[in-house]
Amino acid sequence: MALVAHEGPALVQSGPALGKPYILSFGKTQYLVPASAIKSPAKKSNTVPNGKVLGQILATKAPEKWLDYCSPECLCHIEADDSTCVYTTFTVEGHEDESRFLRFISGTIADRNFPIWRERVDKKIEDGEIVLKNDRQRARLQVLNWSKTKDCPGRAQLNPEISKWVALEKEESVKSCRIEPEAKKRQLKSHGPGSSVHNGGISKSGTGHHALGAKAAVHQLLSDDVTDWEICYRLGPRGTYSVSEVGDVLRIVQYKHTNGVVNAQAATTTPNEAAGSAAEPAATTDGNHVADDDEEDEETDL
Repeated sequence: MALVAHEGPALVQSGPALGKPYILSFGKTQYLVPASAIKSPAKKSNTVPNGKVLGQILATKAPEKWLDYCSPECLCHIEADDSTCVYTTFTVEGHEDESRFLRFISGTIADRNFPIWRERVDKKIEDGEIVLKNDRQRARLQVLNWSKTKDCPGRAQLNPEISKWVALEKEESVKSCRIEPEAKKRQLKSHGPGSSVHNGGISKSGTGHHALGAKAAVHQLLSDDVTDWEICYRLGPRGTYSVSEVGDVLRIVQYKHTNGVVNAQAATTTPNEAAGSAAEPAATTDGNHVADDDEEDEETDL
């Protein structure tokens, strides 16, 4: 659905951002959603305590983590180019504009969580706790019937660029308060008994210095110009070893071979020579670096 010139943007229905235009982020651009694209607006916004919690929610695709945020009261159903998608919003105290951001509900999350909410609401209707009085309530309930395969089969989600929605200029962009969660450090897996420090690993002593395992304890060069610590290994011919970075751990694997090892003399190696010898194996490794408003008094909440 293309945006026509006289048409205004859809506005937030409640909360601290009441009356401000919704924002749909797509790629690195923020877009305004035309009012005519809203099939069913959200009545409320999900409340979270801070940007860190918000970041954790938005970073996960696990349906169970999203269940509490899929209430039909907080869902916004949007249509464009014969497809529809469902979004929700989050309110964070002290960040008035956060609830303007429409957050996409993925097909996986919807398929798992919407039936659960539909069952809850149907039970309340059956028990008389909820009475559907108007089309707004019925529309919000119908959002729970959405599925990606049925309602948006052709693409991952709505594309505001294709739909020619209004894009905000860079200076007009609104900053979210979300805080991205810290990347978890990957741990090297053990390869059976004896694969710990005693099998060539590196451990940290109580003094903060790194100690080498029995097989790896060949050379440890500590010179005046080294800030923390420096280690030099004796390696076999090229092709008999691999070096890779896993998180903040440098992993070196020496394969069995019959052609001897490269000679290195820790006692006589200068700092510059040590830097050179450490750089040479790194250039020949085959390792990988592991681094993406409603009439509230007349309506019963669903």
